[in-house]
Amino acid sequence: MDSRGLIELERMPFKERLKQQYEFYLKELDNGYMMGRQGSGPVDKTMQYKDLHSDEFREVLVFGSNSYLGFSNNPYIKQKVKDAVDRYGIGSGGSPAFSGYTRQHKDLELRLAKLAGHDDAVLLPGGYMANLCWVTGLMNRNDVIVYDKNSHASVINAIKMAGVPFYSFDPENLEDFERIIQRIRARDGESKQIFSTVEGVRSVDGSIIELERYIQICRNNDVITILDDAHGVGTVGETGKGTLEHLNLIGQVDLRMSTCSKALGAQGAFVSGSKELIFLLRNFSYPYLFTSGLAQPTIAAIDAALDLLDNEPHHVQNLRANVRYMQDALENAGFRILRGDSGIIPVFFDKDGHVHRLNKELYRQGLFANIMEYPMVPPGAERLRLSIMSTHTHEEMDRVVQMIDATNRSL
Repeated sequence: MDSRGLIELERMPFKERLKQQYEFYLKELDNGYMMGRQGSGPVDKTMQYKDLHSDEFREVLVFGSNSYLGFSNNPYIKQKVKDAVDRYGIGSGGSPAFSGYTRQHKDLELRLAKLAGHDDAVLLPGGYMANLCWVTGLMNRNDVIVYDKNSHASVINAIKMAGVPFYSFDPENLEDFERIIQRIRARDGESKQIFSTVEGVRSVDGSIIELERYIQICRNNDVITILDDAHGVGTVGETGKGTLEHLNLIGQVDLRMSTCSKALGAQGAFVSGSKELIFLLRNFSYPYLFTSGLAQPTIAAIDAALDLLDNEPHHVQNLRANVRYMQDALENAGFRILRGDSGIIPVFFDKDGHVHRLNKELYRQGLFANIMEYPMVPPGAERLRLSIMSTHTHEEMDRVVQMIDATNRSL
């Protein structure tokens, strides 16, 4: 179903929509399309995968994992996790407000805060919860938020939950962003606190906006800034500290949210900021207060990943070199891509609905990749999203480019 069909489907009454969606699902299965994939074994550059409705696992090349540095299967990290299991067990035993907060949690929060030049941080089970945490913990209906139109669904849902007045902006058009801020100020004066959030490394295409200019606009208008750096930590910056290090802006945003489940290879997320802001989150944010604290083995995994960032810079360097190699190879093969510094490479195709068929055929041939299609991106902006790992070899990347080229021609 192309984007136009999906838009028409969304407009139907619920029961009719449910019927149509389920019938479409069954038709897709009959046509052999993927409705989900299930992996087996450690997360790595090659894995065993199968369709959800198949019984057969087979090995595929993985170019769709967020484990950009290969840390999910790193021997040093795995040993640290084993040691933590022996010493601490497997669960935190409660939420941070009750029994689920330990010295190990606190030490890791402080370590993560330093990555952005902040005083403190709170740990959450995942990026979704982290965005719910800062929106609902800091904002109320007396405030207003201006958010990046590319923001994760968790930000949008959190805004709805908090009942906060909101505006969206295009991070490629900071002039319009500034006009929005100034209109709010002209209407409300200083009576409302304005918050604004923007992605560091954009998840849909790996690009980075003019963050320094964005921060300056916010400063000039007393706007509290929140950087979503889920895809930035571990992938950009000289030592992998993320977008702020990459642009020499450490300490220049009020809050930073990032995950520990992508380049760091583990699980969980964190929000870092000043002592005052983190105090509010720690004491008044329900997603933090009433969710079980991260398990000790997970704390150990994140801590070990940070050890590798500090002591083994070749992981980040290899990722950067692999990204450049893959970008050159795709362009030499005639593909339209967007070059960036992160581990994400988008490959664009002109025909609406083409990437869905392409990705299915690539998977049959042994390539696991992801696609971005409506409603994740606007109609006509569909793309194959390749995620590069520091452990990929030139031979594997060459093979992937050849597979994409040959499959695209055949379709």
